Amino acid sequence: MATRSVEVASVSVRFVSRLAPDNCYGLYTGDGPAYCSGNRTVFVGTATANRLMAKFGRQAEAGMTFLIGHEIGHHIQNLNGRFHVLSQAIYSSPDEAPDYVRRFELQADCLAGVWIHDSPAWATSDQFRADLLAVLADIGDDKLLAGQPEAKLRRVGLHGTTEQRTRWFLRGAQTGDVEACDTFGVSQP
Repeated sequence: MATRSVEVASVSVRFVSRLAPDNCYGLYTGDGPAYCSGNRTVFVGTATANRLMAKFGRQAEAGMTFLIGHEIGHHIQNLNGRFHVLSQAIYSSPDEAPDYVRRFELQADCLAGVWIHDSPAWATSDQFRADLLAVLADIGDDKLLAGQPEAKLRRVGLHGTTEQRTRWFLRGAQTGDVEACDTFGVSQP
């Protein structure tokens, strides 16, 4: 039987008070969380983490796990050359940019599911799974941008609806398979 070896470059997770330009080559400022492909680091702003922990309440652990997992999903995309593919697609078809970015973000959600697939909390705790799914129900573009016109939601809502984010996350979490996360290979993500 042939074995396949996969080399995975590590990712760092750093908690900072705020994202500063020198964290990621001037690309990000603010609170995070954000993934910097140049130095393979997920930056989590402590003020944002505290605010989100308060917002999520008893679901805070699951919420932060998902948000960091989503950023680690971007790391996996980086390792697989998806950042370059996204840039090329946007350059070739700028009018399609919002759809491409949304698919990219949904793929990161799916990869977060792959990342969490074998975790003890996901595997053994019904409460943790319920908490994580409750958090997902609150962070879709349809919830975060409620009341906005549909046309604006399509342009500005770039992470996907609650249904899309939950579906793609569960696809990764249930299969544990990176190949299940092909958001670009389906007609409707």
